[in-house]
Amino acid sequence: MHQRIISITIIIAVVGLIFGLFVYNAINGSSFEGSAWNEQMTLGDKTTAKHHYIMYTDIFCPYCDKFSDAVAAHKDEFMSDYIEGKKIYFEIRVTDMNYLSGHSNNSKPAGEGVYCAAKQEKFWDYYYALLGQIYKDYHSKGIGIDKNSERIPDLKMDYFYDVAKDTDLDYDQFVSCMENHETEEELDKNTQRASNIVGGGVPYFTFDKFVTSGFAGNFDADNDYEQVKLMMEAGL
Repeated sequence: MHQRIISITIIIAVVGLIFGLFVYNAINGSSFEGSAWNEQMTLGDKTTAKHHYIMYTDIFCPYCDKFSDAVAAHKDEFMSDYIEGKKIYFEIRVTDMNYLSGHSNNSKPAGEGVYCAAKQEKFWDYYYALLGQIYKDYHSKGIGIDKNSERIPDLKMDYFYDVAKDTDLDYDQFVSCMENHETEEELDKNTQRASNIVGGGVPYFTFDKFVTSGFAGNFDADNDYEQVKLMMEAGL
């Protein structure tokens, strides 16, 4: 009888341990909604990350740019506090939804451009360089900062090529990629996938189970970064 009691106790303990591990993993484990659409458009180590934060964006979406410009201005802090500190796998999913909606003809070449940069494993270099140039030429002057402002004019392809010159991209390879529309199919596919998820416009964020859209910034990097932190913490 004594041995039977001990056996039952051991079984209960093992079941309890398994259940405890299940609960622990449910609470503390990774909560990815799926694999990255493009691995080059991510930050963090997915093998150790506990959170999957996704930003659906369009290069010529000003509200998206306010978020990304703020992150770029505080890159070291963002990486230390969130990507490394909170073990976040951060992913950007670039679309040309503003092109499809008629809001900006520039969204399509910009979208193809960042995907071309991703082919050379230089997505982040080109992405931030392009946003920085757009800010310098237009956003800093009040152009294209919201739906009520003066629109950014249709840009020539040289605009996107010139940005590549200021990065470590293989320039000739980049131009060839753009001229041959080598990434158009991927951009179109991801735009359609994103449209089915976000419904309306971008930016659209999914932070684990937390979902939100829009970004109330004003191209003041320090002020906007405070809002970035609020959004990150809300997801956590």
